[in-house]
Order: sequence, then structure tokens, then C-alpha cells
Amino acid sequence: MTTGGDLPTEFHYTARGQLALRAGQLNAAIDDFNNALQINDEFAPAYYYRGLAFRNGGDLNRAIADYTRAIVADPQYPVPYYARGVVRRHLGFYEDAIADYTSAIDLEPDDADYYYARGVARISLGRYDEAIADFLGCIRINPEHANAQYNLGIAYRDTGDRDTALAYYNTAIGIRPAEPDYRYARGNLYSDRREYDAAIADYDAAIAIVPTFANALYNRGIAKRNRGEPQDAIADFDAAQSCGMDTATLYHNRGVAKADLGEHEAAMAEYEQALQRDATLAGIWLSVGNSHALLENYQEAVAAFTRALELNDNLADAYGSRGLANRALGDEQAAAADLEEFARRSGGSAP
Repeated sequence: MTTGGDLPTEFHYTARGQLALRAGQLNAAIDDFNNALQINDEFAPAYYYRGLAFRNGGDLNRAIADYTRAIVADPQYPVPYYARGVVRRHLGFYEDAIADYTSAIDLEPDDADYYYARGVARISLGRYDEAIADFLGCIRINPEHANAQYNLGIAYRDTGDRDTALAYYNTAIGIRPAEPDYRYARGNLYSDRREYDAAIADYDAAIAIVPTFANALYNRGIAKRNRGEPQDAIADFDAAQSCGMDTATLYHNRGVAKADLGEHEAAMAEYEQALQRDATLAGIWLSVGNSHALLENYQEAVAAFTRALELNDNLADAYGSRGLANRALGDEQAAAADLEEFARRSGGSAP
């Protein structure tokens, strides 16, 4: 560690600690950083690297404490601001994280990762314009920063600019073509645009990279159903479930696909499973009502449509379908009121 008769210094201990840290030997690394700080308790790099060791070991509070000590020891040292921001963002303290990233940028304005990290924190708060500005700042410094390109795609998709979002997703995929999340995100965008062939191709690519990608399997199922392939959609929903997905929307959409095949009793069983997981989703009750109506269980259909409207009174289809069910029950007054409300809300004639 040293030559001749020289005693080890804080620099020596910190250098050896970094090697241990990179090797995953966290306790040995912490011991070395402790030794460095015994020699010089104002040595900012030792606090910073010990903070990294604590973070890697899952002790986030001690990590933050060490990053703060590093900042106190050397307020002009940008990296601990950034590192503290990373932990604070992970803990959901987005405003504090943004303040830390801003301090890092002020000290080192040419580091692309600092802008990227601040953009991620800002997008978590829905501050899309500021996030976009940060991601653009990142790629101005490093155009090959694939995650910044990808997050620009997310930001523009979320704000409704699908064409710009697609351009950034394409760039991100061009930089890292084997990144499954990028393919999945572009597939979702194509689904938004009702370009289901392109969406399915991207989901296929994501699943080829990660065969257990449950969300990609599920969304491919949605796209296949929208393309008129309910049987293939059911196979994808089954595969997503086998990969651990167990959501109300999975059961609901599998039920809808079974209803597309005319299997209304099987669809009802799926809807029951969906409601056990989340009975507050109006769309599930609408589907329950539709299947009851097709099975000529009109009283049950009216009850289901009514529950859907209690949860979301903007569902025009629920008014129309309840109106038809009321008509089948001979309640013309209720039917007329519902069908009039359907026409008013949908801007068209009664179904």
C-alpha cells in the first residue's frame, strides 16, 4: 500500500476502499474509508465513497448523512450533491433531489448525467416542460445518452405530442437496440396511434429479449384483441399471468376477449375475478352489464350498468346499454331517459 517507511495516508485508504467497493466488498471498503477519516476527518472523498458503500448496502439514511458530510467538508465538490439527489429521488423526496441536482449542475455544468437525473425527478412531479429542457440539456452534452432520448419520448407522449415522442424513441432504439423497455414504450405509442402491427412487432422484440416481460405480454394481448384476434390475445394474457401479473385489468381484458368469442359465461367468471381485485373500476361493471344483457339477464344488466355509472357518470355507453336493458324489461320510461342521456353525451342518436 505504501513504499519505503511512509505511513498510509487518507488518499491511500480511500484508493484501496474504492477498489474494495468496486469488488462489492462493502465492509472492507467502509473500513478503509473509516481509516481515511481517522487521519483526516474533513476529507470529502472518503465521506462520499463511504456514502456509496452504505447506499449499495441499502442503508440509505447513513448514505445521505455521509454525502452531507462530504458537502460540508467541501461545498465545491459536485458529486456528493448528485449522489444525495439520487437517494432522495429514490425515497420520493423529489424537490430535495432537484435542489441537489441543481447544485451539482451549478458546480459542473458540463456533466450530462446531472441534467438527466434532474429531468427524471421533474418528470416524476409532472413538470414536463422543465423535464424536457433537462433532457435536451443532457443530449446537447451527450447525444448518445439513450436514456435521455427515451425519457424525452415518454415526456412528449405524456403531453400528447406522439410524433415527437416517436422520433425520440426511434433515436433511443438506434443507440441501444437491445433495450426491452425502449421497444415496449414504442409499442405502447404505436398502440396509442392504433398502429397495431407496429405495436405488436415492438412487443415481440421486447419479449424476445426478456421472455418473462409481463407488461409486454399483456399489452401485446391488448393490441391483438384490438386487431381482431381475441384467441391470440387470451394466450398473451395467460402468459402474462404465468409471469406474475395478477391485476384487475388482466382479468377484465381476458374476459372481454372471451366475450368477443361469444363465451359470455367464461367472460363473467373473469369479470368476477377482476372485481375481487378492484371493484371500483367502472369499465369492469360496464362489461359485466354487457355480458348479462347478451345472456338476457336484464335485471342484472341494469344493476351492473347502474353501478358503472355510480363510479363514472360520464360513461355514455352505460346509459345506452342500460336504456336497451330497461326496454327489454318493459320499462319504457326509464329506457327513454337513459337513451336520451346517451344521445346527449355521445352527440349521436340512440343505440
